[in-house]
Amino acid sequence: MVFAGIGFETTTPATAVAVLQAQKEVLNNFFILSAHKIMPPAMDALLEEGIPIDGYIGPGHVSSITGSKIFIPLAEKYGVPVAVSGFEPVDILESILMLLERINEKKPGVDIQYSRLVTVEGNRKAQQIVEKVFGTETQEWRGLGEIAESGLQCRKEFEAFDANRQIPVKVPESEEPKGCICGQVLKGIKRPVECPLFGKHCTPSDPVGACMVSSEGACNASYSYR
Repeated sequence: MVFAGIGFETTTPATAVAVLQAQKEVLNNFFILSAHKIMPPAMDALLEEGIPIDGYIGPGHVSSITGSKIFIPLAEKYGVPVAVSGFEPVDILESILMLLERINEKKPGVDIQYSRLVTVEGNRKAQQIVEKVFGTETQEWRGLGEIAESGLQCRKEFEAFDANRQIPVKVPESEEPKGCICGQVLKGIKRPVECPLFGKHCTPSDPVGACMVSSEGACNASYSYR
């Protein structure tokens, strides 16, 4: 059995628990294929590239695990505020207000709008489990390229459950579809409607790029609600 470990800090603890349980039961037929990623390196990479970002609306469910503290180095390094937000419309609006207040006062820092779930320290037990099982590595992000220390793979002591190490398979390098500008859309450099494929060769029912695949994607939302 190969389990596809997908998602950010929100879903990673469950995968780590599965690995620990597999070790406890001495299973020899259970593996994970980790595609888990972590948020701060990607956020850092965008700012490092010079993308003009005035502030970040921080991910609420990610922060429920990590705590808002993971964004403090980012705010300090770039002078950019972060507001960790919930998902209701009023949550988003209040988070934008928090960002605007910090921008206007020129006081970068991290605020928690989603205080009904998020704390500064986060879920320490979940963090310890993840840290025990996983280490960071460079991983490819669709549309963004390789980002150092942004992905998670099993540490050496858990390599018996790592599908990448135990099941050698040659996978051809992925290529971005011709004409797709998803990377530029993700970075906020281009709007979805500026893509030559948008609404013609790329639709929610027949997506070409990553931004159209998910209902959370910028192209999908633009197509659905324009």
